[in-house]
Amino acid sequence: MTMRGHAVLGVFSGLFFGVFLAVTLVLGGVLPLNSVLVTIMPVLGIAYGLLMAKMAPFGRRRAEATSEAEPGN
Repeated sequence: MTMRGHAVLGVFSGLFFGVFLAVTLVLGGVLPLNSVLVTIMPVLGIAYGLLMAKMAPFGRRRAEATSEAEPGN
C-alpha cells in the first residue's frame, strides 16, 4: 500500500496542530498543565496528520479529471 499524499507534511502539520491545540486548551483553562492529555495531544495530532496525508488529495482522481475534460461528449 503506497501513500498518495505527502507523509512528511502530514507529520509536521499534525504535530503543530497537536501542540497548538494543547497550548490553547491549557491557556484557556480547559486542561491543567500537569495533565496527561497535554502530552498525548501532539501524538494524536501526528496520527491525524498521517491519516489526512494518506487520504490526500481530496479532489477527483487524475483519470476522472482527464476523461471529463475531453471535448466531443
